[in-house]
Amino acid sequence: MIWKNIIRRKTRTLLTIGGITLAIAVVVFLSIFSAGLSGQMDRLMSSEGANITLMQSGIADMSFSAIDERIGKSLLEIPEVEQVSGLLLQIVPVEEKPYMLILGVDPEETYIDHFRIIDGENTISDGDVILGRMAAEFFAKQPGDTFAIQGHPLQISGVYETGTGFEDAGVVLSLTKAQEIFLKPNQVSLYRVKVKSRETEQLENFAAEIENQFPFVSAYLSSEFGRNTPDIQALETISAAISLIGLIAGALGTTNTMLMNVFERTREIGTLRAIGWRRLRVVRMITGEALFLSTLGGIVGVFLGIGLAFLTSEQPEFAGYFTVEITPEGIISGLLIAVILGILGGITPAWWATRLKPVEALRYE
Repeated sequence: MIWKNIIRRKTRTLLTIGGITLAIAVVVFLSIFSAGLSGQMDRLMSSEGANITLMQSGIADMSFSAIDERIGKSLLEIPEVEQVSGLLLQIVPVEEKPYMLILGVDPEETYIDHFRIIDGENTISDGDVILGRMAAEFFAKQPGDTFAIQGHPLQISGVYETGTGFEDAGVVLSLTKAQEIFLKPNQVSLYRVKVKSRETEQLENFAAEIENQFPFVSAYLSSEFGRNTPDIQALETISAAISLIGLIAGALGTTNTMLMNVFERTREIGTLRAIGWRRLRVVRMITGEALFLSTLGGIVGVFLGIGLAFLTSEQPEFAGYFTVEITPEGIISGLLIAVILGILGGITPAWWATRLKPVEALRYE
């Protein structure tokens, strides 16, 4: 009976399913985007065994982070610390690319070995850079070519690959040159710290000790850096707000459709009540129809959101920075939200239907 009632008015049904589909697609797409960006940041900070990442506290964007290099020297004096590497990280427009990851690293530190050279040499003197494979393909560059950053022409000495899109779409130069270009003398954006302990609880305690010793620094577990940074948290807040707007629209659309269906079927509901249908059975019928619509829209929305994510990741301007990371939690949450939409969209119409008195409903025109 539920299926027959739904296909009576195909246009209205399709519009309702379409609204729910779009709402769920937005939720899934933003979930994939956030998870992909967070995961890439975690891998970037955890590479080469780093397990603590330091950033300036109280800022909203990690590219604005500025930590004095003297803190790095102080960290090396702590017995538990095995290795410290400073990064100057900036995301800026380069030529026709609206944003690009720029990494300033110390060529004397072992972190430089993380960038596996596939063409040319691993040289980042003050006048040289190494370019990520995806960036080299985008700009059609090769070793020996000139690459300009903020008006500073530099020579490409090699092309590297790490397997992490965020890095492979970027460029690496010496820390001193990056400090000169971005006017941050004797400063880094982040410190990657490798400590002797590997136990999570001990790492958390050590991170707290660092924050107590250096009040202007926030310390994170590198494996959880992405999800805890203000940048990602701000993105998740914006995503949640956009998703909420879409979900409210989806719930209102479902409610409107079911209310119209109930109004148009007043005499039918009255007949069902007159032949013995109890109120609970009427409620199950109305909410069942709403749940069917929302669940179908949710399933289509999940696939649409995943498809949009893959399509976006293939665009040249997003290559490397947007990676598709599908998690079971994201899919389950999308379907769960669709079910909740169905319940919310069916409550009011179902309640109204149960208030109908059989005799009055049968006289309804």
